[in-house]
Amino acid sequence: MRSLIFAAGIAAIAIPLGAAQGAVFTVGGPLSRLCYQSALGQDGRASAVEGCTRALQEESLKPSDRAATLVNRGILKMVAGHGRDADADFDAALAIDQDLSDAWLNKGFLRLRQGDGREALPLLQEGINRNPERQALALFARGVAYEQMGEFRSAYGDLKRAHELEPRWSLPSEYLERYQVVSR
Repeated sequence: MRSLIFAAGIAAIAIPLGAAQGAVFTVGGPLSRLCYQSALGQDGRASAVEGCTRALQEESLKPSDRAATLVNRGILKMVAGHGRDADADFDAALAIDQDLSDAWLNKGFLRLRQGDGREALPLLQEGINRNPERQALALFARGVAYEQMGEFRSAYGDLKRAHELEPRWSLPSEYLERYQVVSR
């Protein structure tokens, strides 16, 4: 019989911010493209958020580009520590497009950063169900949510699968190092 042991002494488990978010590409105007670049770079400065706001106000964006820009602005607000405002942007994006996996995933990432894996789990699952571009990232995040909930077997399975999908990405490996599978 094999048993899974989680290394003790790990207090708070959270996805490092840079690893979590995936900016949503937009083909809108120059301001929305700049907003996308700011989200990719995790630029939480007020000027970056303002650039996204200007894109939403001044550019004629198709609904899909508007939703993507809202997610990107939400990411910037999350980086800046404005969780409530970030969540409002993710919700606004979902009001436009319920199938936007990045909006669901970022809502989940926000809950993980708050240490609430139980609340993050259904949000992350919604994102996973919508086939995100980076499946490994989504599974990794769900693994972290399971860890926060103390469901270590499920966490291990997701972390292992994330590592298999993107073996060059070091974060899943780092998390897996805290686990030990033993035969009993």
